[in-house]
Amino acid sequence: MHDAHSLWTFLDQAVEHYAAADRAGILGEAQAEFQRRTGDYEPGQPWYEERIRLFHDWFLLDRLLPEGRVPLFELDRPGGRTLRLLDRIGGAVFEVPMEAGLAGLAACELLDARLLSPGGTLVLARGLLVHPRPAHDMILEVVRRGRSAAGGAPWDLLDILARMKAAWDRSENPRVAAIYGPGSYLFREFTRALAGTAEEEGAGEAP
Repeated sequence: MHDAHSLWTFLDQAVEHYAAADRAGILGEAQAEFQRRTGDYEPGQPWYEERIRLFHDWFLLDRLLPEGRVPLFELDRPGGRTLRLLDRIGGAVFEVPMEAGLAGLAACELLDARLLSPGGTLVLARGLLVHPRPAHDMILEVVRRGRSAAGGAPWDLLDILARMKAAWDRSENPRVAAIYGPGSYLFREFTRALAGTAEEEGAGEAP
């Protein structure tokens, strides 16, 4: 693929291929797994388009053709022709061209997105999950605590953050600490899973 437009056309065609009646079971099974990992959604909800784009990227780029992990980006410098993105999970820094669909993003915005490189130019995939601005500081705090608990980059926290965003979208009166905070049930679920993995690895190493 030599440009982003050709890539988007190819990905749209790939989704249509798997949505055909004789292959719909593959797409349905994948979507059930994605919702289990990141939170439920259905047509008609205000956040449906955001979620279905994210699912299509995950299905094609992670499940079928793995392209690496999805960073949690912080928008560091909007404006002009480029965006500067800070990877708050892995620690890298990237610059990508400004596109029309990104114009509404503000400095310090946090979003889950995939980086692709059609023709050697970095671009953001279309599936963007933008976290609420009031949760910015709390999200960075749970990432910090997640890094400490995991002993490194807490990549598995990204699915938890997506479920936090789903809980935020569904709530009529969302509270940052209750949904995104270190004391939230979703973050506790993450740390319990880490503890369980550590126990299993310890048991496997025991004589």
